[in-house]
Amino acid sequence: MSHANTETIKEFYTNDVVYRHDNHKRILFGVVVDSYEDSSDVDERHSLQKGQIRVLWNNNSRQRVWRQSKVGLINRSIIPGDIVRRFENGKETQRGYCKETKQVATVQIVGTDRVIERVTTERLHSVRPYDVADAVCLGSKFGRIETVDQMVTMQSKCGSIVNVLTSINHDLDDYWLSKRNRISIDAYYPGQELICVASNFEQPHWIKKSKTMKRNIQSRQRFTVQKVEDVLIEIAWYSNTSGYSHISEISQDDIKKLKVLEHPSDTFLELADRRLLKLSTSDVLLQKKDWTKKLTLMYRPEVVPKVRHIVSCTSKIPRISRLRSLSLVYAQNEEVNFNSEEDEWWTEESDESDNDGTTSSRINNSTKNNKRHFPPKSQDLVPGNTLAVEVICVESKVNVVWQDGSEEKDIPSIQLYYSISLDDHEFFPGEWVINDSKPETDSYGVVQSVNYLERTASIKWFTYSETEKKPLELAINEMSVYDLKKHSKFVFRPRSIVKSKAAEEEKTGIVIDSCIEGYVKVQWLDGTEENCWPQDIEFIPEAADCAFSDEDSSVDDPGDCVSWETESIESFAGDMTDETVLQPLAARLDFIRSRIIYLKDAFRQHTHIVDPYKETVIFVKDLLLIYENSSYLDKLLGTSFFSLQSKHFQFLLLRAKQKLKTLGVEVKGMLFSEDNISPSISKIKIAEKENINKMIKLENKINAQIFERKEGRESTAPATPLSPDSPDNSCSSQDNLCIELLSMLKVRMDLAYAEIISRIGGSQAFTVVTKASDKIPTPCSSTPLPSVPITPEDSFLSTSPLKLNLMGKGQDENEPFMIVEDAPPTHHYYASQLEFTDFQRFVKAVEKEYRSLKDSLPPGVWVRCYADRLDLLSVMIKGPAKTPYEDGLFLFDIQLSNDYPRSPPLVHYVSYSSERLNPNLYVEGKVCVSLLGTWMGRGTEVWGPNSTLLQLIVSIQGLILVSEPYYNEAGYDKQTDTQQGYENSRTYNELVILKLIQSMKEMLRSPPDMFKSEIHTHFAKNGRNLCHKLRSYCQDSEPITPEFPLLPVSKGLKLSLTASLTAFEDVLIKICDKSEVANANQEAENVIQKQEIRDQA
Repeated sequence: MSHANTETIKEFYTNDVVYRHDNHKRILFGVVVDSYEDSSDVDERHSLQKGQIRVLWNNNSRQRVWRQSKVGLINRSIIPGDIVRRFENGKETQRGYCKETKQVATVQIVGTDRVIERVTTERLHSVRPYDVADAVCLGSKFGRIETVDQMVTMQSKCGSIVNVLTSINHDLDDYWLSKRNRISIDAYYPGQELICVASNFEQPHWIKKSKTMKRNIQSRQRFTVQKVEDVLIEIAWYSNTSGYSHISEISQDDIKKLKVLEHPSDTFLELADRRLLKLSTSDVLLQKKDWTKKLTLMYRPEVVPKVRHIVSCTSKIPRISRLRSLSLVYAQNEEVNFNSEEDEWWTEESDESDNDGTTSSRINNSTKNNKRHFPPKSQDLVPGNTLAVEVICVESKVNVVWQDGSEEKDIPSIQLYYSISLDDHEFFPGEWVINDSKPETDSYGVVQSVNYLERTASIKWFTYSETEKKPLELAINEMSVYDLKKHSKFVFRPRSIVKSKAAEEEKTGIVIDSCIEGYVKVQWLDGTEENCWPQDIEFIPEAADCAFSDEDSSVDDPGDCVSWETESIESFAGDMTDETVLQPLAARLDFIRSRIIYLKDAFRQHTHIVDPYKETVIFVKDLLLIYENSSYLDKLLGTSFFSLQSKHFQFLLLRAKQKLKTLGVEVKGMLFSEDNISPSISKIKIAEKENINKMIKLENKINAQIFERKEGRESTAPATPLSPDSPDNSCSSQDNLCIELLSMLKVRMDLAYAEIISRIGGSQAFTVVTKASDKIPTPCSSTPLPSVPITPEDSFLSTSPLKLNLMGKGQDENEPFMIVEDAPPTHHYYASQLEFTDFQRFVKAVEKEYRSLKDSLPPGVWVRCYADRLDLLSVMIKGPAKTPYEDGLFLFDIQLSNDYPRSPPLVHYVSYSSERLNPNLYVEGKVCVSLLGTWMGRGTEVWGPNSTLLQLIVSIQGLILVSEPYYNEAGYDKQTDTQQGYENSRTYNELVILKLIQSMKEMLRSPPDMFKSEIHTHFAKNGRNLCHKLRSYCQDSEPITPEFPLLPVSKGLKLSLTASLTAFEDVLIKICDKSEVANANQEAENVIQKQEIRDQA
C-alpha cells in the first residue's frame, strides 16, 4: 500500500476509492457513487455542486454528499483501453491508453475479523462460475450469457432443507450484508449465510421440513447454503452476418463444456466485492483492528479539520477494548479509539438472536457451549481452504502507452485522470487509420507516434497483398491528424475479443495489444499467444444488447418516428417538480397511455384475427420489453412502478414463457438481465423512444391484420360484423395474455402519470394537454382501425396541396423573408404531408408567424415559405461574428405540426460535412435545442403554445452557433474554467474552422435551389475575406487573434487548412465568374425593362 499522496486531486470519478478520518481520527474508506464531473442527476434538488462528490462509506448504508477537499484518493479504477492523461498546471499534456492494469486488494474473510493484505486479482475468483454478460465459448461457437438460473440448496438451523430457484426468488439476503443494512448480492455459494422469510419462497421444493420450520415459517430465519447448481443458462450466440441474433438454452452436458473467455466483473475490483480466495502459506492473517490502525497512521493528516458531515447514531454502540498485543510497530504516543461494530463480524448467542446490537468478539476468543460460530470457523483458516472474502481496500498500477510512442509501467492509478473530449482525431500508437482525403484507396496505416501539441502523426502505410496473403509496407510519413480517420474494421484495443477467420481452425481470443509493426498480439482461449495480421482476425462486439432479436427493427427508423430523441440523460435533467420540465414528460407518457387503451380495445374486439403461431410471439415480446423499458420512469421519479421483481410481472412473465413454448417458441429463463433492475444511463437515453416506436409498430401490425381480415370477408361473402359477444370470437379476453399485459401496463402507466400530474399540482395540471388524449379512435368490429397511427409529434396522412394567399410574394431574391409558389421536392419533409384537425386555426397561426418573421427577422437570417405547403419552411442562418462560424452559412428544413403552435415543429439540419460542426448539429440532420424537446438542460425553455418560429431561429443562432461550441455537448459545461475544458475547447475550434471551410466548399458546389442566389451573393462578397481571415490565424509571426479560443494553432491544422482553403478558392473563383456574368445579364435586362416602360408611358 502506497503512502497518501500529497497532490491535490483535481477531479473525482465514479468508482474511485476514497478515504477520510472520522472524529476519532480513524480512517474510513468509501466508493464514489457520483461526482460533479460526470454527474447524471435528474433532480436539481439533489444535484452535485462543483467540488462535491457522492460517496458510499463503509460504515454507512446511505450515500453522502462530501466535499472533495475533505477526502483523499486511494484508488482509481482504470481498465485496459481507457484513455488517460496527467494534469500539470498551465501545461497541455499528452494522452495515453491503458495497456495493462495490476491490482492488489486487502480482503476480509467473511464471517471473521481477519484481514489479508496485498492479494492479487489472479487469486480472487468470482463466486459464480458463469454470470450474465460473460463471454463464453462452446466448441467453435462464441456468445455472451443472457440468463443464468441457479438452484440453491439451503439448510436452516433447525435442520430443514429446501431448494429454490434464484430467478423467481429475490428476497434471499446475505446475512452479513443485512447486518450492515447493505444491499444484498445476487451471487450464492456454498457456506454463505442467508436470511429470509420461508413463507415468501416462490415454488420451493422442501427436502426436509421440520416442525420448527412450520411453526416459524412467517419469521425471518437464517439459512446456510449447502449447494449451488446452474440449472439454466441462455446464451446469445454471435454470427458474422446477424450479430447476436440467436438466443438458446444449453443442455446440462454443454454447461460442463462451456469455457469462459472473459468475466466482465473481473475487469477490475471494487470495494465490497465478494470473491473466493484459496488460502496460501504466504498469507498473513491480521486482525482488522490492527490493519485499520496501520492504515490510520499511514494516511493520517498533518492537521485534521473538524468534520461536520458525520451523522450521529441514535443507537448505543458497545465499546471494544483496545488491542492487547500489536503485531505491528507504531509510533509512540499514538492512540486511536475503535468503537464501531463495523470493525468486526458477529457471532450469535442463541438460535433466535438476530439483534443488530449483539456484542462483537474476536474469532480466536474461547466460546461457551451455547455460542455458535458461523462459517468459516477458526480451524478452517488454514492453507489450501477456499473461503469467501470481501474487498475492503484496493490499489492499482497501470501500464500506459503514451501518444509519443513511449510506454510507462507501474504508474499509480491515482496519478492519472480520464481524458474526456469530443475529439475524434486523437490517435494512439498501434491504432489503424485511413487517409480521409483519399478514402477510395486500398491502403491503410498504423500510427507510430503522435505529436499531441502539433496535432500531427507518424503513420506507417500498408497495402494487403492477395498473392502473399499478408500486408506489404509502403512508407512512413507525417500527416495532420485532421486528414486521418479511424479504420472502420480494424478497431482492436486491449481486452477486445476477436476470432480467427481461418476456416480450418476457428479460434477465439482476447487482444493483448495492437503493435506499431502492424500486427495484433492475441491470447487464444487455450492460453497460447500469436501475432496476427488484422486481416486474419475479426472483432466481436463487446456486449450483446439483445434480450430479443427483432426482425422488424430494421424497418423502423427511430430518428424518423419521434422528434424528442435525446443525446444524454441531461435531456431529462431539471427540477422534477418544475412544470416546464414535467409537461413534456407527461405529454409523451399520455401518448403511450392512449395507445395502450387503443391496443387493449383492439385485442378485445379482434382477438380472433391474431395468428397465434406468429403474431402472438411479437406482441408478447414487445409488451414485455415496453414494461422493462418503462423503468426509466422509476429512475426519473424515484418510484418502483415498473420493478422487474414485481410478483405480478413475474407471474405474467412465467405465463408468457409457457404460452410461447406451446407455440413452439423456445423462450426460457429470465428474459431480462439483473442489471436492468437499475437501468443504466445509456438505456434511459433511448427507453422512452423505444416504447413509443414499439407502440406504433404494434398498432400498425394489428391495424394491418384487421384490414386484411375485412378484405378477406368482402372478397368471399357478405357477413354480419362480429361483435365482442359474437360466438365466433372464441378466444376469451380473460385468457388473452396480451390483454393481461396491457392491463398491467396501463395500471402502472396511470400511476406514473398521476405522480407527474401531482407534482405539477392543482390547476397547473390542466396545462398538460396532449394530442394523444384527443379523440382516440375506438376500434370497432365493422371498421378497420386507421392504418397509420398518430404520434405526439409526427405521423402524416396524405392530403391535397394547400393553397393560400397571404401577403404579397417577395420580388427581390435576396430579401430575408419570402413566400414562393412551390415547395422544392428536395425539402426534407416534402413527402410528409399533414392531416389537419383544425385547418382554420392552423392557418391563423401560420399567418401570425409569417407577419412576425417578415417584420422581426434578425440580421443574417433568410426564410423561405411556400404557398402550396404552408407547413414547410426553409431557413438559412449566417454564422455570427466573433465565433468560429463567422461568415459560414447553415441551412435548416422545418415542418410545422398539424396542431401548431401547440406542438413544436420538426427541424432538420442540412449538413454538407462528414463530421459534426457543432455538438448540437448532427450530420444526419438532428438538431438539439430545448424548444424542440430534443435537449433539456437545467433552466432551459421548452415549447409552449406561445412559442414562435422566431424564438426558435434566435435560439439556434444564439445558443448553438457560439464562440465555444465544445461546451454545447451535454454535461461538458462542467468543464468550464478547467484546464482540460480550455484545451478541449481550443482544439475543437480548430476542427470547427477546418470543417466549416470544407462544408462551405461543398455548399458552393451544390447549393439548394431556394437559396442558390443568396449563397452565391454571400460568398462573392465574403468568401475572399473568410479565406484571408483563416490564413491569418496560421501565420507564424503576429497572427490575428480571434475572439474565441484558438491560438496557437497546431501544425496539423495549418497543413489541413491550407489544402482546404485552396480547394475552396478554386470553387469560389468558378462560382464568382458565373455569378458576375449572371449579374451583368440581369442588370442589362433590368435596363431594357425600364426603357420599355418609359416607351409605353
